[in-house]
Amino acid sequence: MTIMMNAIKEARRNKQLTQKQLAELVGCSASYIYKLEKYRAIASRKLAMLLAQTLDIDPIKILYPPVKDSDQKPAK
Repeated sequence: MTIMMNAIKEARRNKQLTQKQLAELVGCSASYIYKLEKYRAIASRKLAMLLAQTLDIDPIKILYPPVKDSDQKPAK
């Protein structure tokens, strides 16, 4: 089983930022960063761009997170 780390969380850790620090840099709450990292919220395009710029990652990784194989529906 392969576990993929959330792109925001991985980049945040690489930059040695806490959720609170990242939230302050992009203008949202630490609890919202937590939700984004747990896939419990979806970033707006504006926030995705701010996060991508702050974390030096492709905004596509934020806007379109990977889908687990078990989440994909079989073709009909």
